[in-house]
Amino acid sequence: MILTIEMINNYAQGLNNINTTKTYKSSLLKFHNFLNEIGIDEITNENINMIIHDYKAYLNQEGFKAVTINHHLIVVKTFLNDYTTIQINRKLKLLKTVKEQPHYLTIEQIHTALKYTTDMLDEIMIKLLSNTGLRIHEALSITIKQLNNTDAQGNAIIRIIGKNTKQRTIFIPASLVSQLLEYSQNNKRFVFESKMKKGRSLTTRTIEHRFKKLAIKIDEEEMTNVYSENLKPHNLRHSFAIHALKNNEINYVKEFLGHENITTTQIYTNLKEQEIIERFRQIETIE
Repeated sequence: MILTIEMINNYAQGLNNINTTKTYKSSLLKFHNFLNEIGIDEITNENINMIIHDYKAYLNQEGFKAVTINHHLIVVKTFLNDYTTIQINRKLKLLKTVKEQPHYLTIEQIHTALKYTTDMLDEIMIKLLSNTGLRIHEALSITIKQLNNTDAQGNAIIRIIGKNTKQRTIFIPASLVSQLLEYSQNNKRFVFESKMKKGRSLTTRTIEHRFKKLAIKIDEEEMTNVYSENLKPHNLRHSFAIHALKNNEINYVKEFLGHENITTTQIYTNLKEQEIIERFRQIETIE
């Protein structure tokens, strides 16, 4: 089999998540460049194990972290096994990795960050991520119509399609729902809609850039580096998890976050939607 850029593009376009599409495509293009560098024109079932061995050594020489090398190897194996006639049947020998502790902000630090916000977008995005544990692309996909699905108290109950098309229920407190509706009152579809491209949501990069600017400002005022290190969309997801763990059993937090399997839970449970909503209600809202 000859690996072509056209094959990579076709495979990536068939993936069901925009972030997965980007990371898989980038990873496979790196593998394609490696094959060109070492002069391998054709991949066969006879030479694939040698290629994988050499690719791992190449990535290591390039200075990539163990977790990144493992990611690239898994992407290549998944692509070949799922999309081509080339099969890697034996288990990949991955590099040992040391799990880093998640970066997060305490509730007090989140309140400090909110104190420094001067734009409604920054304020409600921080509140939304830290109150729900949403991934940033999940937050950006919320529609105005979804916010209208409220209970008697005005809390929004919305269903999110996360990684691997796993569906979960998210509870947004009434006080935040009203702010989200106010912010999006002139939008067509999405709560976080682009002003430049009406009908399309803001990008992940836009929010990351805004958070970075805000973090630098806070660190200068507070004479610290805490916010530049930790005020990032995914770290607010970690903050929610740590906050929620203080109030609820681990298996509920696993459901809040939409994980198929995480090492901190070790137990997979199928919880009823109403149970999840009731547990969400018990978590103190950050306002």
